[in-house]
Amino acid sequence: MKKQIISFVLGILAMTNLHARQKEISLKEKSVIVKSLSENILETYIDLEIAKKMTSELNANLKSSRYKSISSADEFSKVVTNDLQKISHDLHLKLNFEPKRIAQSKRTMPEEMKMKMEKMMALKMAEINYGFTEVKILNGNIGYLNLRMFADIDLARDAATAAMNFLSNTKAILIDLRTNGGGVPSMMQLLSSYFTGADPVVLSDFYERKTNSKTQLLTFPNIDGKRMTNTPLYILTSKNTFSAAEAFTYSLKHLDKAIVVGEVTKGGANRTKRINLDDNFSVSMPYIQAIHPVTKSNWEGTGVQPTIKTTEKEAFVRAYIAAILKTANGKEQTILNAVGYDFLKEKSIEEALIVFQENVKLFPNDANSWDSLGEAHFYKRDKENALKAYEKALALDPSSASAKKMIEKLKSIQ
Repeated sequence: MKKQIISFVLGILAMTNLHARQKEISLKEKSVIVKSLSENILETYIDLEIAKKMTSELNANLKSSRYKSISSADEFSKVVTNDLQKISHDLHLKLNFEPKRIAQSKRTMPEEMKMKMEKMMALKMAEINYGFTEVKILNGNIGYLNLRMFADIDLARDAATAAMNFLSNTKAILIDLRTNGGGVPSMMQLLSSYFTGADPVVLSDFYERKTNSKTQLLTFPNIDGKRMTNTPLYILTSKNTFSAAEAFTYSLKHLDKAIVVGEVTKGGANRTKRINLDDNFSVSMPYIQAIHPVTKSNWEGTGVQPTIKTTEKEAFVRAYIAAILKTANGKEQTILNAVGYDFLKEKSIEEALIVFQENVKLFPNDANSWDSLGEAHFYKRDKENALKAYEKALALDPSSASAKKMIEKLKSIQ
């Protein structure tokens, strides 16, 4: 019976949400929304000239047939959002159809309920360790941190401190932001502080057009644990890296504190707030512009450009190789070979191949490197390239029993 009740409630909620998404919108309502949206954009959006272009486009579309055929409120919000972003290239700028959230925002929540909600949120954040999902030390004494979000340090300071202290004696650090969609600036400040000196460093300037005011985001003069100002830092990115994760990447890249490895990021730089337009629609409004102290610009609409451009999948292995080459101090061949075999043990054959190929490129006269490459090709069942690698190994070291054995084995395979 309990299961039936739960299913019934879920069904009702689903129907309610579907009804909300399918709510019809009249031409008059569209006109009212466009008017209110235009007024707010002109008053608040970060760039007045772009704001004028957007509002001109909205009003032209309202007069044309572009919006007339749209009957769904949800669809209307999506089309208008596309029109705004087409001109601004600003992924934070959105028209939202969200009557449920707007209704909730207007309710006065009792203090006891607020505290309960905050406690529940803190528990949920703790369950995912505030985004610090994996911290480990890789072969070659290279640190690795997989960070999924930038949580408020009021909650996440201990998790961040523990992670950074764990990595403090490594030769280089990889911070993986490939699945990080952002968060709050305070975590960016804290993590950046581990890679800068005690004197506060400007990470970003901010300008609000509406109030004509300027503020700054600085690193912290005091942190718990050791600073790693000379530790090579590699930040892994993808096309899904967004907002605060981009801010952290862009700031440290242009302060010459980090090498960025991976894909161009999503491209959302400016600080945003929600403004309710009526009981059904709100606008996510970029109202504060981020300005880096070195570039005097930001990554809005263009994304953070990687130093080493590669695919999301290969970003980790490419950054790992770069870190080894930076820190191995004459032991590159040995460490790369060991790392390649680590990948083979994990059945990450493509990554192993990349490492072994790098090794033979760096050490073309080393028979063992060619032998290892042959083994990776063999694991991949690439007979032709495996045979070539083993033959090269044998040519460099005619006494190699393993190369001879594998050549015989490969030649016997039909």
